[in-house]
Amino acid sequence: MENERDYPIFTKEMKKTHTILVPTMLQIHFQLMTNVFEFYGYNCEVLQSESRKVVEEGLKNVHNDTCYPALLCIGQFMEALKSGRYDPDKVALMLPQTGGGCRASNYIHLLRKALKDTYPQVPVISLNFVGLEKTLKTAGT
Repeated sequence: MENERDYPIFTKEMKKTHTILVPTMLQIHFQLMTNVFEFYGYNCEVLQSESRKVVEEGLKNVHNDTCYPALLCIGQFMEALKSGRYDPDKVALMLPQTGGGCRASNYIHLLRKALKDTYPQVPVISLNFVGLEKTLKTAGT
């Protein structure tokens, strides 16, 4: 790994080589957000899959007591990685974190746990405005 944590971080070099996948949480908002990232040289894609496989992957990778939106986000990422459409060595995943009491702040930890055995090389980028993680700051904008 590239840091003292047990998961990979998104580096400045990855900006040139990696596609950043974004879940369909708030489709219009996230499409606008990815357009801003692309303006700064990042390659982003909002995932569009809404198939039953998304739910199945979420159920396989997240505890069944986890909220349904988390299950769908993680399922969407896992379905995309398993589909063969993306090279796991050239992809990163982006999730927002609110930093407050909202359960959405925990999605990122659930996603990293889901990736740990099958895709340990895939970095997860925390999109937050309260300094929870500074993964994009290390990448330089």
